[in-house]
Amino acid sequence: MLVTPPNNKIKNMKKIVSILFAVAIASSNILAQGPPEGRGPKKSPEERAEMITKRMTKELALTPEQQTKVKAIVLKRAQERDAKIKEGKTLRDKVDTDFKLILTADQYKKYEQEKAEMKKKREQKKGQRPPAPPNGSAPPSTPPAPDQK
Repeated sequence: MLVTPPNNKIKNMKKIVSILFAVAIASSNILAQGPPEGRGPKKSPEERAEMITKRMTKELALTPEQQTKVKAIVLKRAQERDAKIKEGKTLRDKVDTDFKLILTADQYKKYEQEKAEMKKKREQKKGQRPPAPPNGSAPPSTPPAPDQK
């Protein structure tokens, strides 16, 4: 009978916890899209669809028939987006609950602290991003350096 030294069990447990932690952080990065700061309260999918439809009507001179179709498409997409965000939150909550069952109180406290630090870093990075270029165009590139001979 092969007996695994306790040290290997600890290493394996650390690997498992590390992987689970990475999954939890990755899922929170991907799916945790709250309302942008400084933009006021979050609008409902219906309000967002109405707002986008009005803007497109003004910019593109949409006909009443086009407005109806555009609003339906935008509303469907907004509802799907909200459902995915809610699903992501549910997933993160479940991962946290599972972690709480396997980690000691000290380990879970450290996990929560690391998660809070990661969130803070993400928010800081968000503030440092350059504004998006208009109309989805690529950012201006720097001209190539002249050949030096």
